[in-house]
Amino acid sequence: RAPAACHNHALMRPSPVDRTAADRRRGLRLFAGQRDEPRARRATDVLLLVAAAVGLALLSLIAVPPAGFERATITFVRSIPGGFDGLWQLGVDLLTVFAVAVAVACAVRRRWSVLRDVLLAGLVTSAVAAGLDRAVHGSWAGGWTSLRGVEPTVWFPPLRLAITAAVVIAAAAHVTQPVRRVGRWLVVVGAASTVLLGLCGPVPAIAGLLAAVAGAASVHLLFGSSRGRPGLADVEAALLGLGMPVRSLGAAQRQRTGMFLVDAVDESGGPLVVKVRGRDASDTQLLTTAWRTVWYREAGAPRSFGRLQQIEHEAFLTLLAAQSGILTAGVVTAGATVDDDALLVLRPVGEPLDARPEWWSGPRVEQVWDGVGRLHAIGLAHGQIDDRHLVVDGDATGLLDFGGGTVAPSPQQLRTDEAQTLVTTALAVGPEPALAAALAYLGPGGLAAALPFVQPTVLTTHQRAQARDGGLDLDELRGRAAELAGVEAPELQRLRRVKWSSIVQLALLVVAFLALSSAMAGIDLEHLGQQLNDAKWWFIAVGFVLAQTPRPAQAISTMGASPTPIPLGPLYALQLASSYLNLAVPSSAGRIAANVRFFQRHGLATGAAFAVGVLDGTAGFLVQLGLLFGLLLLTPASIDVDLSGAVPSGLTQLVLLIVAFGVAIIAVLFAVPKWRRRILATARELFTDALDAARGLRSPRRVGMLFGGNLAAEILFATTLGAFAAAFGFRIGLIELLFINVSVSLLANFLPIPGGIGVVEGGLTLGLVRAGMPEETAFAAVILYRLSVFYLPPLWGFFALHWLERNKHL
Repeated sequence: RAPAACHNHALMRPSPVDRTAADRRRGLRLFAGQRDEPRARRATDVLLLVAAAVGLALLSLIAVPPAGFERATITFVRSIPGGFDGLWQLGVDLLTVFAVAVAVACAVRRRWSVLRDVLLAGLVTSAVAAGLDRAVHGSWAGGWTSLRGVEPTVWFPPLRLAITAAVVIAAAAHVTQPVRRVGRWLVVVGAASTVLLGLCGPVPAIAGLLAAVAGAASVHLLFGSSRGRPGLADVEAALLGLGMPVRSLGAAQRQRTGMFLVDAVDESGGPLVVKVRGRDASDTQLLTTAWRTVWYREAGAPRSFGRLQQIEHEAFLTLLAAQSGILTAGVVTAGATVDDDALLVLRPVGEPLDARPEWWSGPRVEQVWDGVGRLHAIGLAHGQIDDRHLVVDGDATGLLDFGGGTVAPSPQQLRTDEAQTLVTTALAVGPEPALAAALAYLGPGGLAAALPFVQPTVLTTHQRAQARDGGLDLDELRGRAAELAGVEAPELQRLRRVKWSSIVQLALLVVAFLALSSAMAGIDLEHLGQQLNDAKWWFIAVGFVLAQTPRPAQAISTMGASPTPIPLGPLYALQLASSYLNLAVPSSAGRIAANVRFFQRHGLATGAAFAVGVLDGTAGFLVQLGLLFGLLLLTPASIDVDLSGAVPSGLTQLVLLIVAFGVAIIAVLFAVPKWRRRILATARELFTDALDAARGLRSPRRVGMLFGGNLAAEILFATTLGAFAAAFGFRIGLIELLFINVSVSLLANFLPIPGGIGVVEGGLTLGLVRAGMPEETAFAAVILYRLSVFYLPPLWGFFALHWLERNKHL
């Protein structure tokens, strides 16, 4: 990258006296970015807002009456000697003083936009707190007492804590990391001191912090927040500290998320590229980095979260590639400044191929494949092989940007590099020359192994855009490559819309509807309408919000079951699409087919793709079974099953007929040798692929996501049911709700009725009645619950399905 191609402006190096003054000013910095720095809205603010809203909804359900843990905490606080009250009051006051100091500093430094943000965050948080208190207690009294924060209050949440915390959290995006850390500690200390001083219990204190997070995130989404990138003067001073004085420098025209790219000229006139991962930059913060890694999992994403670790990783891989003879940028120096900004200084080489597409040719394609082969031979994978990272210097071709690479790559990572190389060359010189070069280098076996990875989800963002704009059909490319390799093209799982089994399932839906109608016949509809009219619609709204939270948890469990890294975003969309498929194709076949095809699109073989769904479903079943037995053994819960009644003869005959029909089909299939050999060969292949997918479960991280996601989903489903029960004035404990929901869910899994329609409604109503609710009220709560978790999600599941199809995930 020549410095002439960027926004250059020479910087006069100050004298030693001026440098010392500049360093002193930098050491006393309060705000991270420049006053006129552009702002950005971030997905992490959406995540924080949603998480805070869900948390507040949960806490509002258990606020009144106080839970046993909260009562025990209050009793313990009252037993602490009163001599410590001054210390606790100091913790509360320090948070207030810090919040006021931040607002004053904004005014003194003329950061009017930041001052607007912190004041508006306080107002939004006040409104949220007032609404919560009104919903929980039904009145507005006690607000002034809670705001003063000098005596106990029943206000939910405590107003003073919520407002001061909101000011500090809203300002955190605009201040330097040391100030941000002090503010976070003071928020924690202030919340703990509020509890220890006896002003409120732990649940209201946590609610106050969540209200503050919601208020600050709302303001950040409305106006955006500072990027916090270091200024050019800061970069110039950091380079001088690393012994790299420069003649001029300027921000590069093309910036990347997670770093600040600067083009510079050293004292000898040579070009430099400086990659800065700023301490105060918002896109290098842990939450932002973790969220982008989990939600997007882009090709070549950073392998670690720490700024210095990312710089060290890229420098090491770049040096290793250069030592093996691969043309790449030269590492000049790397290090961290006194402000903890991590810098990597590179000597640029050549010019990226995306700027000179006319340089592509047959020999150039061979050079690209040769470079990829040498990279893999030394145990490296790049992860972002496209024309933006391929560089040409004279007659040589190389690679840039090893930040997303890895040592000791897995077979999937090697195949990813090969698939990206094939697509890049096909876009540049056409499919046929690219396939011929790939076949010459990889051989038939290697090309066949790379075919399942020729999918949009494996490509870089730039490649996907090029393929879309250039009209490159990846399915055709994959099919033509299979012909050249002499193998069958990896066939994707079919998504059949209507089958005879679907018609049978539809008939069962009619039976279930008739059963549900007969159950409603004994309910007083007038009394039911009165119950709905008297319900607290605030809790009903909370229930509908909570009903949407189990599916992200289910997506996390599916992520744990998958042997290959898959972004959380498409997995969440897959969960939504499954809710639509459960109704559009009323059988498990549609959902299974969608799951298999989804994972095939992400490079898994058919058996491994099928195994992911089996592992996820088995883990969910084991979690439900473990919860049920744990509740039966450790709590007073019990199952009362009446087996005295006769089983309907028609149902018995239907079950026997289904079993006999299945046994007959299996016998016929195995009696014909040709069919038997094909079945055994297919079963052996699927079992091998499934075993490979299951081996990765030795990873504690995957096991934690697999079982933790399913456990979280069960808790969220039970909490949602409790929200609708609370809407009618009945507070049911989480243990009872878990027992009711898990028992009914396990029962519905063993019945051949799609979605358990009729069975689930009846079982949940019976459970709530046993828990103390009147029959009409219990039925109303269950209908609202099922509406929110089963009948409404297919509406947005329809759009999620089409989004997955449009983006080639299905």
